[in-house]
Amino acid sequence: MHNAAMFEWSDLRHFLAVARSGSTLAAAKLLGVNQTTVARRIAALEESLGERLFDRAAGGYRLTTVGSAMVQNAERVETEAEAFARMVAQRSRRLSGVIRFTTNDVLADALLNPWLGDFNRRFPVVQLETIVTNDKLDLSRGEADIALRAGRSAVTGEGLVVRRLCSGKWGMYCSKAYAAENGKPVLPEQLTNHSIIGGAGELANSEPEFLKRAKAAGAVVRSASSSILNIAAAIRSGLGVGPIPCMLGGLDPQLEQCFLFDEADYDLLLITREEMRLLPHVKAFCDFIVARTSALRHIIEGRQASR
Repeated sequence: MHNAAMFEWSDLRHFLAVARSGSTLAAAKLLGVNQTTVARRIAALEESLGERLFDRAAGGYRLTTVGSAMVQNAERVETEAEAFARMVAQRSRRLSGVIRFTTNDVLADALLNPWLGDFNRRFPVVQLETIVTNDKLDLSRGEADIALRAGRSAVTGEGLVVRRLCSGKWGMYCSKAYAAENGKPVLPEQLTNHSIIGGAGELANSEPEFLKRAKAAGAVVRSASSSILNIAAAIRSGLGVGPIPCMLGGLDPQLEQCFLFDEADYDLLLITREEMRLLPHVKAFCDFIVARTSALRHIIEGRQASR
């Protein structure tokens, strides 16, 4: 009777590392172990399978036909093992009151940070791990528990609950000092008489048509940035007039709204993992965000000019 091959997940990790890097030395560096360990693990895996997975050559390890066929299967095991590890971590967070929350730098700066002190006083046992990134982490894979996002496209994903909080607007803003010295444009056509702070990179690609027309007509561009927060800082310093979300402009006492965009609306979305949303600490945090956002909705939607 032939015994089924026996091997461990760690053997497959070593196999994938060698397959991806092409040598036991490079794989050892990736895994943080010594080269001898990697070579021994590969040999043990080949022995348990009764197949040669790599051709050894002076230039490194090359996958055999059998080894190439195994890579896809090993990657599926890797995906499942990572999912299991995330599930264990999520269960640990449930029991300890830890929430992994993700948002971008603008939302963190304008909405989250000013609220956290109050939330921490009300719920001192809840520990919030905030991941600030413009990358959209995959909540359905457990990369975070809750996300606050601004976007124009629908969010889909298995096991997610998506709540639309409000529709945000963008506007042209200047500092009060700039307005006192230069006046402020109240129509897009007046931008040619003012210094412009524009976008760079992806922000330049998404600029509204009226701003592109103003530049083409000879409006002076004082500075450009790929960061919305940096554009807001340049406006605050009096460099000129620039586009920012109303949630930034309306909450800054040093800024004045010039006019709103007709385009560039976005939805402010609260996204929660289905399996966690009714846990007391998660529900408390979500309810807190919803309440604070509702109180500022008129500013986020641009219905109140800056103070």
